[in-house]
Amino acid sequence: MQEHGSAADLVFLKERALERARRREDMVKFLDEGTGPLGPRVQRLAEICRVSGRTVRRWLYRHRESPGVTTLVPDRRGPRLGLRRLSAAQENTITDVIEAWTRRQERLPIAWIVEECARRCKTAALPVPSRNTIAGRLRDRGISSLKDGKDITSSVSARPSPRPTKPLELVQIDHTLVDIMVVDEIERESMGRPWVTIAFDVATRVVLAFILSLNPPSAAAVGLALAMAGLPKDRWLKDRGLKVRWAPYGLPMTLHLDNGAEFHSVALKRGCERYGIRLDYRPPGRPHYGGHIERYLGTLMRRIHGLAGTTMSNPAQRGKYASEAKASMTMAELEKWMALEIAGRYHQQVHRGLHAIPAQVWDRTIKHRRRPVITNPARFVIDFLPAEVRRITKNGFQLGLIRYWDPLLNQMFPIGTRVLVRYDPRDLSKVYVPSTGVAEYLDVPYADLRRPPITRAELERARSILTEKGERHPTEDQIFAVTAAQRRIEDTSRQKTRRARRNTERRPPIANKVSKSAGSKSAVDYSRPVIPYKGEEW
Repeated sequence: MQEHGSAADLVFLKERALERARRREDMVKFLDEGTGPLGPRVQRLAEICRVSGRTVRRWLYRHRESPGVTTLVPDRRGPRLGLRRLSAAQENTITDVIEAWTRRQERLPIAWIVEECARRCKTAALPVPSRNTIAGRLRDRGISSLKDGKDITSSVSARPSPRPTKPLELVQIDHTLVDIMVVDEIERESMGRPWVTIAFDVATRVVLAFILSLNPPSAAAVGLALAMAGLPKDRWLKDRGLKVRWAPYGLPMTLHLDNGAEFHSVALKRGCERYGIRLDYRPPGRPHYGGHIERYLGTLMRRIHGLAGTTMSNPAQRGKYASEAKASMTMAELEKWMALEIAGRYHQQVHRGLHAIPAQVWDRTIKHRRRPVITNPARFVIDFLPAEVRRITKNGFQLGLIRYWDPLLNQMFPIGTRVLVRYDPRDLSKVYVPSTGVAEYLDVPYADLRRPPITRAELERARSILTEKGERHPTEDQIFAVTAAQRRIEDTSRQKTRRARRNTERRPPIANKVSKSAGSKSAVDYSRPVIPYKGEEW
């Protein structure tokens, strides 16, 4: 007698399936032991069991060949275990993509395998395999999951984070060090890792803005990210030669932030008050409240892990990979790559949390809402720049040891008036003072227009050097003299140190040209006689 089952089979059977097998065995025994024509009796049993007569005959043949309960256990639905339904061409495509993924030195996210399989299958006019199918092939190779990292929102003790339903209802902003080394524009030598600031709309899962910088997180980065999020990006994309659609923009109703010092600045609070933006801070020790942007930052970093010069997430993952030697992208090139990654790929793919394409969700939901129109983009940017209070004197005012003056200052403000002065840390050659009576800012330049543009970081560095030398009260001339000397040293040591290259890259765009002309001869020859110009008499 041939056995179709074993004692071990019964151990793993569910009680419900075993009970059905027992009932079938009783009915088949009664059928086999009965008298009269077999056909009518088979048909009557088929009607009772609501199956076909062919199925009843199959039960009978199994029982006669091997009596027992296990032969009549209901069959498992679906394909048998280990069955492959893909064609040979599809299987070869999946194998080739997995092999290409494992051979790369730069570790791409595992989700790249799904995207690359879909691209190759579409090119070859083959049906695209599902994500679960590819996950099964990966498990066969010992790669357990399509998801890298730990889900920070899956903690049992975690309370649910805010869940907005409308675009711009809740926007999260956060920073992270980018997992890649960048190089300078001239020598193409490594300058280290940059920072990125992201503004993320929680309801539609779109990225509203990103700011890439070599400087650590600051109030200026937050303000620039808000300015980019609130304005259309057509001009921004055109200036960088990018032909991609990036539609999401607008003023957020609520900003969801962590408790970093840059999110508690006066500039951010005043700017948000002006435009009616509410600030909402995460509870301390509750990182899951920022889970949406944290998860996206992780997704973005996993994409960056496939670029040359990546540092991966930690030294253990990086292993012996020479990140600094492999680095090849400049800040401008990385900025373009990230714009294409966000607007050209991420926005156009189905989001697993939304089960929809973020760009389409944005278009569908935003058309039913009225967004505040920013009539003065330049003022909007300035409204979120860092600010300090200064007192107006007859010679203007001083900010960071530098004197600023404009003839309109004393006409607009009485001597002794305290004003809020906004400045761009990337270029201190001019600052912004709110005008009285009009919704504009007055651009106030250096009192000495011969001075070159410098950054806030250069100013602080020069002041620290002078203080260490014993200068208790450094002057403006000393500050610019030290800055010029530092720039000359950095220019000659660009190939020697990464710090020098980073400092050079941080300079204002026209700083190099201005510093060279200022370092040689003055633009004004004071030895020549003054030539008077005809003026109007009042």
